[in-house]
Amino acid sequence: MPPCLWALSAGGLLAWSSASCAATETAAAPTTEPTPIPAPSDTPASPWFYTLGVKLQSRDAADASTSLNLRPVLGFRYGRWRIGHPTGTEWLSFSGYRKESNLAYQWRDDERLNVGLSLRVQNLQDNSTYDGFSSGQNTLRGRVSVNYKLDRHWSMGSDLTQDLMDRGDGTTLSVGAAYGVPLSDRSALSLSAGATWATADHWATQWRKSPAPAEPWHSGLGSLGVGMSYRYALGPQWVWFGTLGTSRPLGQVQTVSPHNLNWHGQLGLLYFSR
Repeated sequence: MPPCLWALSAGGLLAWSSASCAATETAAAPTTEPTPIPAPSDTPASPWFYTLGVKLQSRDAADASTSLNLRPVLGFRYGRWRIGHPTGTEWLSFSGYRKESNLAYQWRDDERLNVGLSLRVQNLQDNSTYDGFSSGQNTLRGRVSVNYKLDRHWSMGSDLTQDLMDRGDGTTLSVGAAYGVPLSDRSALSLSAGATWATADHWATQWRKSPAPAEPWHSGLGSLGVGMSYRYALGPQWVWFGTLGTSRPLGQVQTVSPHNLNWHGQLGLLYFSR
């Protein structure tokens, strides 16, 4: 019998036995009061959660000159606040590994709707989240994320980001959809697709190492991407995940992109607190 049901059964038996004894003692000595049974004390669960691990990532798998990078994974969560990577309470949520934040606040988080506000330090040298290993100028990027679960498989999401320090990375707006497939009690596969619109200064910063387009940069759609992620629980606390995605440049970005398709991927091993 499960422990919770056993505890309820045992509590019921204990209450019945105590009531029977009290009734017997009352008949023998009417002035005797029954001894009250102390209520069990429930210890509240800790609001702290953390994630530790490593990941191997590649920015563009189609580029032979791209090297693989091994990076640590750190994440802490207290209530609605999170620093770093998603913790065990979120690792199977929509796009859990697509968005990496240095500081995030879950403004709303229920079964269907998730609204989050986040800040991250972005490295303008390699267009990635600051992780302490890259040099170059950094900026502070704010993000508003909205994810809505249509049913047990389909989800839709949107991100709005802004360079809060106005160092040239502009504004972006992304919309997308994801289809989740639970493969077993331990594993899940997620397929996703989305498009990204951005201002001219964002595209100019993102592609500053490429030849400039014939016309000055302007705002517009710049990429259409698809991706997949696989997550497998090795046990209650150990998990591993893999992601693979590709994006096709659109508009002006297509004229300066070195490839028709740009690939990126990650492979990681994580430990979650419970």
